[in-house]
Amino acid sequence: MIHHISIPAREPARVARVLAAFWRSEVLPFPMYEDSHIVFSDEGGATAIEVYPAGRVLEPSTPDLPALVAGEDSPRSAFHAAISVPVDERTIHRLCAEQGWHCQTGSRGSFFQVVEVWVENHTLLELLTPEMASDYAAFANPANWKAVFGVTSEVRP
Repeated sequence: MIHHISIPAREPARVARVLAAFWRSEVLPFPMYEDSHIVFSDEGGATAIEVYPAGRVLEPSTPDLPALVAGEDSPRSAFHAAISVPVDERTIHRLCAEQGWHCQTGSRGSFFQVVEVWVENHTLLELLTPEMASDYAAFANPANWKAVFGVTSEVRP
């Protein structure tokens, strides 16, 4: 299952509003990154699209959160996806080591963990083992987002 993806946009707020209109949902700030927004599906909220400013790229950083930095000439991008997988964390790390890909387990606050897999060392996939996916599903919904980050809807289509 794909839980969320991120995309770059020249006008992140505008793009987020249009995506929210497709789902008949709302736009919320994504406070971890400047000028970024998140749109949850209106079907339970466990599916979302994050919209980051164009010209920014995700880079490996601390295990808590990748850095979103300027990088127009970088082979990396602002795209990433969080995906459930049926294998365990050790298997993910082993497979990445065999390929020479950067891989690290990271905490997203106290809410859930992911295994950051940097495919060919340039594209981020956040893989969630079954246990991690359960924690993610419990966290990732508009009501929790508002409560945790103290934000309100930016726009409701």
